[in-house]
Amino acid sequence: MSPLLMWVFPIPFFIPIVVSAELLGGVWLSKQWKVHREDRPRRYRMWVLAALLLPIGIVLGELISIDVLKIVTSLIVIIFSAYLLARPHFVLSLTSTRDALSGALSGLLLGSCGIGGPPVALYLNSSALKFERSRALLSQFVSGVCFMAIVAASFLGGGIAWLPWLLLALPAYIVGMVLAWRLLQWRDLSAEVIKKLCLFLLIGNAIFNLAIMMFI
Repeated sequence: MSPLLMWVFPIPFFIPIVVSAELLGGVWLSKQWKVHREDRPRRYRMWVLAALLLPIGIVLGELISIDVLKIVTSLIVIIFSAYLLARPHFVLSLTSTRDALSGALSGLLLGSCGIGGPPVALYLNSSALKFERSRALLSQFVSGVCFMAIVAASFLGGGIAWLPWLLLALPAYIVGMVLAWRLLQWRDLSAEVIKKLCLFLLIGNAIFNLAIMMFI
């Protein structure tokens, strides 16, 4: 949603709209995915650094040109999606320093352009951590950082004036869930196919955003 909503709202205004929808999905999924005991310190480290860098990201997002932010955001989405589609055989060991770095980068990007998941997603995806553990860790990290973003953006942005617009975003989110459920009923799709479909949609969204900038 972030690359497209940048055309409509200021950065601190649309961030709570985006992350509220993500938080809704994260809370629902957290009931199924429990973070492993050994991964809890890692989650807290990433949360702390994300919380520290998030306000700085919001301030930077207001100082940087909106056109630059649109380009950077779209490129981040394309690179992130293409990397996951390519599935390179690259294994990165998990360390406290890298936990902090990925959390900090996530907070900085979330505050500046509304996309905080890719740094941690790429970090965990490149590790030797089992998929069930990395998925649960990523889901709960994103839920926590989304809550932080709502609070930070509301204080540093336009208060709670974004709430009425959330009434439009949430039904759209629910429609997406219903469409996904019907798609699964219509076709017996594997998790890998669904993942690829989502990544191609992200790439298409980012390319569309860049194309608009070229013709305006």
